Amino acid sequence: MRSNYLNFTVVAVIFLALTIGCGSLTTAKPAADKAIAEFHILLNDGKFQQIYDSSDSALKEAATFEKINELFEAVNRKLGKVVSTKNQNFNVRTFNLTTQATIVQDTKFERGDATETFTFKVDGDKAVLQGYYINSMDLITK
Repeated sequence: MRSNYLNFTVVAVIFLALTIGCGSLTTAKPAADKAIAEFHILLNDGKFQQIYDSSDSALKEAATFEKINELFEAVNRKLGKVVSTKNQNFNVRTFNLTTQATIVQDTKFERGDATETFTFKVDGDKAVLQGYYINSMDLITK
């Protein structure tokens, strides 16, 4: 009898862990897509401080606001505003009950093109920016 109870408990714990993990995996991509749309609106409007303030501590530890501000000002000055963007690929993973989504996008700006890579920490339907990388020859040469 004790063995059956132990087996049931183990199965229940595994089921619960899978349910929590898979739930995050299914909501992570839509949450990240929404966060990217919001990011682009703020970037276009020059609200760099708001982007920085709402980002995860991992981004803040990687770069000061002054450095992020320099990057975003250069993007706006050299490339202009975001015109359109489309997903190139994405990766969602959960490790130690923390879900992370990485989205790579091909983005067209007013004066050039870029590949943007966003990394988000996802909790439910909320994605918080952990990392932002932009690769663009137009950003370097203009």
